[in-house]
Amino acid sequence: MTCSSFPYPVNFVVRYTERWPELFGSTESSIPDPSLLCTRIQTNEECWIILTYLYLKRKGLNVSISDRFIPGKICIVSSLDFGVRDLTFNSFVVGCRSDGFRPALCDFTIVQNKANLESETDILIPHWPQPGLIPRLKERGSTIENIVFKGSEVNLYESFRSTEFKRELEKLGVKLIINGRPENGPVTWHDYSTNDLVLAVRDLTEKDALMKPASKLVNAWIAGVPALLGPEPAFRDLRQSELDYIEVKTPKAVLEAIQQLKSQPGLYQQMVVNGLQRAEEFTVEKITERWCQALAGPIAENYKLWKQRTQIMRIAAFVPRIVEHRVACRRAAHNRFHGYRIISGQHT
Repeated sequence: MTCSSFPYPVNFVVRYTERWPELFGSTESSIPDPSLLCTRIQTNEECWIILTYLYLKRKGLNVSISDRFIPGKICIVSSLDFGVRDLTFNSFVVGCRSDGFRPALCDFTIVQNKANLESETDILIPHWPQPGLIPRLKERGSTIENIVFKGSEVNLYESFRSTEFKRELEKLGVKLIINGRPENGPVTWHDYSTNDLVLAVRDLTEKDALMKPASKLVNAWIAGVPALLGPEPAFRDLRQSELDYIEVKTPKAVLEAIQQLKSQPGLYQQMVVNGLQRAEEFTVEKITERWCQALAGPIAENYKLWKQRTQIMRIAAFVPRIVEHRVACRRAAHNRFHGYRIISGQHT
């Protein structure tokens, strides 16, 4: 779908404006290229609000950005960054759920995992690919020297952070790199140039895992790097063949996978080629199409009906949502720390 204009103007709400002063008061010709902001994109708001605004604005679409909800307008916001006190009943709120709780205060919700499609006002749109992504150097061929976890070290399951595991990797000539969020300086999650394998194994609870995106897999495909991943639903939903990624739960499984790929360089290259083909489903252009379909289709249709309601009707619909919103928040917080864990098998 190609669109030159949305049926109704769309406003993106930024709550942490101090991080993006250049976006307010900027002219049409000074909208920054997202690929140049790769070291600054870290939070849910930046992944979903800042990036989406920039990509759509650079397409010349009728979108704006503000630090507040505009009455009577479609307002898109990170659902983790607003709440009851914002009294948003006078705006048509589209919440980007990310990996948070179901935002009952929203009139429409963008979800990143198909398990979160719970009503007719939910729509699945994948994450944008990592902006400014630097792919793996082609001259590395089938070399396997660096296996990388991109994220905070605490999120990598503990047995993969152990001295014993690192020692076994060293015997294979492989080094584990934790590409996390530094205390000082920018993040470098976009740089895959010397990454030979991507590792992502998190001991999430079953219900928490249902809210996570497949971004680590998609970005690995785009970068031309085979991935070794835990049994998360989002990864499994995308899997079409054994070349998409290797599922692992234990350090032993990782070591065996590395040995296999080292002994079969042809298999390594097959995974690279397959990943690059799969990545074509998740280009900026493809994700832009998904946003256009949503904003020109079901969101516009629901907004049209919402506009016909009186303020009293909007308030009446808003009040019961307050309870639903708070209950969903508490439930998600509980589920994040309690339940069956997908790697250790423990019940916490």
